[in-house]
Amino acid sequence: MWNHYYGLNLSKQGIQRGIHRNTIGGMWKEMGEIQLKFMKEQGMQPEHELLDVGCGSLRGGIYFIEYLNEGKYSGLDLNPSLIKAGHAEIQRANLLRKKSTLIVNENFQFELFKKKFDYAIAQSVFTHLPVNVIQRCLINIEKVLNPGGKFYATFFETKNKFNDQPVTQSNSGGVITHLDKDPYHYHLSLFEYLISDSTLKMEYIGDWHHPRNQKMLCFYKAENTDE
Repeated sequence: MWNHYYGLNLSKQGIQRGIHRNTIGGMWKEMGEIQLKFMKEQGMQPEHELLDVGCGSLRGGIYFIEYLNEGKYSGLDLNPSLIKAGHAEIQRANLLRKKSTLIVNENFQFELFKKKFDYAIAQSVFTHLPVNVIQRCLINIEKVLNPGGKFYATFFETKNKFNDQPVTQSNSGGVITHLDKDPYHYHLSLFEYLISDSTLKMEYIGDWHHPRNQKMLCFYKAENTDE
């Protein structure tokens, strides 16, 4: 899946036809609405700065951009053609006035946005990444979160830490996840370990009504840096 995503090259004609809406993940409207509803429930207001990690063609991004104030949405993705599709979606939705920023980058170089963020989200990103790449993302997100900032990330969970067998995720429509290939599953303790030497804290949210049963984590910076 991830290699397919990495090499995906949508044509201009394909983007005009909207094929990107079904290329990665599908459920365009459903997942866009779920993401916006969730982030609003977590306290995101129109004036907040949002970073959309692995924004793709803006399945969630279009909803975020419409909700947020001008210039408050920033999206990063490694696939140039999906970013082109995202620009097309912005134009189609008549949201150019919102002056959103989209960047193509494969190394989670969030400092390229030259700003700090109140909220960030990575929906269905960690599910396709090996652990060392997830660590890179967390190292870099720590650098760009404001005090009190929150980074929400979904993952497929395994309850058995020492299991090398595939896991059929419950309530997922038959999604099978793996220890060492895409789509990946992880034990919660792994994320606790990854942030153990950082200023980040972690909260397990778990179920957030994802249609494929991806669980939700929140990584956050304390308001008081002495915490």
